[in-house]
Amino acid sequence: MTRQDLDYYVEQFKKSGFRGPLNWYRSVEENWKWRCSVPHRKILAPALMVTASFDVVLTPKSSQLMEPWVPNLTRANLDCGHWTMVEKPKELNEILVKWLNKVHKSQPRVMSLL
Repeated sequence: MTRQDLDYYVEQFKKSGFRGPLNWYRSVEENWKWRCSVPHRKILAPALMVTASFDVVLTPKSSQLMEPWVPNLTRANLDCGHWTMVEKPKELNEILVKWLNKVHKSQPRVMSLL
């Protein structure tokens, strides 16, 4: 990460704080309880799972059994760490645009996300 990148993130967190990012962790137990209350619920909407080969927390292997619960799942993988949007922004953008165009082929084409 460059000094310019770090300064940008520091400035953004000064404005908004860590509340949003931390809320994911704060709600983990409630989300778990909700998920257990409906054990056979499936996600039927089209979904995209982008894994990262060198992510030591959310490893590609940790998502192996998603298909039974997410039948309309598309997968992609990037050779980088956890922060795909920082480490491989161009490649991630290409994956997202390709997937969006495929899923929404009857809609006007998505030209770019960057």
